[in-house]
Amino acid sequence: MGDAYIYDAIRSPRGKGRSAGSLHEVTPVKLSADLLNAMKRRNGLDGHAVEDVIWGNATQVKEQGGC
Repeated sequence: MGDAYIYDAIRSPRGKGRSAGSLHEVTPVKLSADLLNAMKRRNGLDGHAVEDVIWGNATQVKEQGGC
């Protein structure tokens, strides 16, 4: 079977990461897992068939931006 490429865009929840923020207890891994699961459902994918994921983000700042 040949390679298949799926290009998709999905948005994570927005909120503050500070102690009183709505996303304070949500880890980046949990956010990513939720997004990937949503993309699997939306595109009818079998997660075991996915070999690679290229992940990107926009509007990263401070520590998230790696600078």
